Amino acid sequence: MSESDTFGPRLRAERERRGISIDTIASVTKVGGDLWDGLERNDFSRWPSGIFARAFVRDYARAIGLDADEVVDEFCRLFPHGDRRASRLIQAQAQLIGHHLAYAESGAIPVDGDRRSTQLRQDESVIVRARLIARALATALDAIASLGLAAGVSALMDINFWTIAGVVTVMYYTGMTVAFGASPGLRVAAALRHRLPSLFELSDRRRAHA
Repeated sequence: MSESDTFGPRLRAERERRGISIDTIASVTKVGGDLWDGLERNDFSRWPSGIFARAFVRDYARAIGLDADEVVDEFCRLFPHGDRRASRLIQAQAQLIGHHLAYAESGAIPVDGDRRSTQLRQDESVIVRARLIARALATALDAIASLGLAAGVSALMDINFWTIAGVVTVMYYTGMTVAFGASPGLRVAAALRHRLPSLFELSDRRRAHA
């Protein structure tokens, strides 16, 4: 078997050796267990590529206590989904907006240590902004839901809206967190980020050029 064939199974064996379940990783990372199951089977058919693929691998490695940099480096070496070249992401964004882009990677090859350091900073910057977008979306969804419930209760019980809004908001967040481990807004944002990562990449790209 090649290194790429054993990559996912080795991660699964390490996870099982440490007694960590897929559900635990899904809960910690806020990403569906089916993605982590695919990683352990080397099935990346539903995965994003580039920065977001590397971010997912990094989150998995951290969740099971492995050296995240080493696991990400091995992933990038073995699988095209981890391609660190900027052109892959830029060309993908150009296709999304229907723009023909004449772009090629620079021929200059930096020292490996410098390249890793620069790429890591770029990756972290994009990932942080994408996470902020996801959190902002989750907050907006939860605010709409809680205020909508407050408006309904206010109308039904003939209570001042602002009086009931605070109570409903606290009950909403507390109840949903106890029942589901996260608010509905967070779960929706996590699902969108997992299934439609290009939306967050594109939003981040537009924001960077604004």
